[in-house]
Amino acid sequence: MLLFDCHCRVGPRPDKHRRTRWSTAHLLEDMDLAEVAGALVSHAVAHSYDPLYGNARLDEVLAAAPGRLFGVWCLVPVGSPDFYPHGTALLQAMERADIRAARLVPGGFSLRPEVIGETLAALEHAGVLTLMEAGWAAATGGDLFACFHDLLSRHPQLPVLLTDASWAQQRHVRRLMELHRNLHLEFSSYQANRVVEDYVSAFGDERLLFGTGGTEKSPGAARALIDYAQLPLVSRQRLAGGNLVRLLGGQGPTQAAPARRPADRCVADARTGRPQSGLVIDAHAHVLHEGGQGAGVTYLMSRGDAAGMLEVCDWCGIDRIAMMSWVGPVCSDAIAGNEVVQLARQRFGDRVIGVAVIDPSHLTPAEMAAEIQRRYVEQGFVGLKPYPRMALSYEDDAFAPWWAFGNEHRLYGLMHVEGRTGGVAAIGRLAERYPEMSWIIAHSGGSYAFAEEVAACVVGHPNVYAELTLTPVTNRVVEYLVEATDADHVLFGSDAPMRDPRPQLGWVVWADLPLATKDKILGGNFARLLDRACRPSGPLG
Repeated sequence: MLLFDCHCRVGPRPDKHRRTRWSTAHLLEDMDLAEVAGALVSHAVAHSYDPLYGNARLDEVLAAAPGRLFGVWCLVPVGSPDFYPHGTALLQAMERADIRAARLVPGGFSLRPEVIGETLAALEHAGVLTLMEAGWAAATGGDLFACFHDLLSRHPQLPVLLTDASWAQQRHVRRLMELHRNLHLEFSSYQANRVVEDYVSAFGDERLLFGTGGTEKSPGAARALIDYAQLPLVSRQRLAGGNLVRLLGGQGPTQAAPARRPADRCVADARTGRPQSGLVIDAHAHVLHEGGQGAGVTYLMSRGDAAGMLEVCDWCGIDRIAMMSWVGPVCSDAIAGNEVVQLARQRFGDRVIGVAVIDPSHLTPAEMAAEIQRRYVEQGFVGLKPYPRMALSYEDDAFAPWWAFGNEHRLYGLMHVEGRTGGVAAIGRLAERYPEMSWIIAHSGGSYAFAEEVAACVVGHPNVYAELTLTPVTNRVVEYLVEATDADHVLFGSDAPMRDPRPQLGWVVWADLPLATKDKILGGNFARLLDRACRPSGPLG
């Protein structure tokens, strides 16, 4: 499989965490690790300083890896005093430099035709692939659909590649794809459930591209959607690199990257599209009601009920999955949500691990006690899931009976922390107060700043664990968390069906870690927490 990344950036950039990767050497290391043959890359200085200066700096980047790195120039409107005087001059300069893609960076100018019209007309006439990030919506009033619908309608022959769109923007993006044949999409943040299969079915396979968001995002996360896409080989090849080569007029790598890490079973399975053959347990997932396809006005979650989720798990080799409802934590309809989970457990048995939501903001102490009895004693749930939308600190006395019960039976809590819940520090204090309970901090890999905070808590509390999942799939943060804590306190989770589980799985599978460590993260560590839980029996108290 020849993988050609449509969306990378190298070079110094503002507000970078000290651990965030940024250099050309970093990019090439990451490409080698994930077996990516080539990358379309812009220079970060052209994004944040000056396009002409930054685009010129790109020459040294491309020279570092001829045949692997290919350039995209950042543009401002032609006719600006600091840019090319007209469209013809811009196109001539791009041709001399063999640059076949352009990027419009939001923030410094308007997309109104009076400002950018001549520039876009020149790019459209030449058929230049034009990258635009979803952040343009914020720069033009916040309406993603209106922003791109207007531009795509004015320039129907301009091939536009939308980058950095979130899975939460599906209602905008899907309609844009329906209306505009010139809109193309990459999936580095657009990790919607079943997105590759659904979008190929709806729109064909010619407008979908492999993109990683490197150097900040994990390339392994992005390629897992290709590795495990349930598509014919020819479609997977188009998404992996063929479509980008075509859009660039034949420019791109000519051969696939060599296979590496021959002894790594996880990598070998993914590379060939085989489901993971080691134990994989998803420690963090939701579930919709039977037949559910979305969560109201906000999110689409294609086939997000238990049956649909387990089908995707089968594609990539997730053996068991810890499910909490969507409606319980997010909408605070806890009892109904717990019943959704129980119905899934009755239908699918041990593949579904029960995680209950108990909400003191809606339930009286007596109702809480009854729900604890029902879910844990009678039905065998093992996970506890509070949520910030309960608008309570996790140290609030209202939670104490639940925590005490979890501690008595060595259950685990999956904790989504925010300031109003008491933050990471509150989890440390709870871990000391309830030392027999396992405390899992959700979304620990979302950023380096948060990962550092979580790692410090894990080091100070042996019953605290770091669960990874989040859309940013922060590059090399899995390796960092193992280094900063140990191989026994990091857990794989997906947050499905909001996100497709495959990128979250690929984040771990393609990580630069020993196979034994990956086996622990993917399933062994969580299995150990499940094994130590004691199912209660009989009435409480």
